Amino acid sequence: MPHASDYPAVHGSLLVVEDDDELAGLLQDVLNMSGYDVVLAGSNADALACLSSERRIEAAILDLSVTDGTTLPVADRLRSDRVPYVFASGSACTLPDEHRWAPFFSKPFPITALINAVESCRATGVPYPAAVY
Repeated sequence: MPHASDYPAVHGSLLVVEDDDELAGLLQDVLNMSGYDVVLAGSNADALACLSSERRIEAAILDLSVTDGTTLPVADRLRSDRVPYVFASGSACTLPDEHRWAPFFSKPFPITALINAVESCRATGVPYPAAVY
């Protein structure tokens, strides 16, 4: 059986913020096989550290609720850096206006729909914040 590392990362680096180790590992395997170089983070602190590193992140998948709170601070940073993201969460909540443009998937979700949403967000980009006059 081929290993995820046997597949080329044709889609770039994808940050996955997920605190369920089993789901994170499954997502990593499937996304690697789909051509992504997956960077896993289990908390906001890990995700923000990754975003502060030299590594270029092309897009992100965010579980809304992780061990150290909601991932809205990570989403804020991604939006500020113009990195597209989608939410994939078992937590139900109303997203703040600035994040409602991002697709939201409730767990369990179809992996192909999630990948298509990531690629769609990458193609359209992150909306610019409304100008304040």
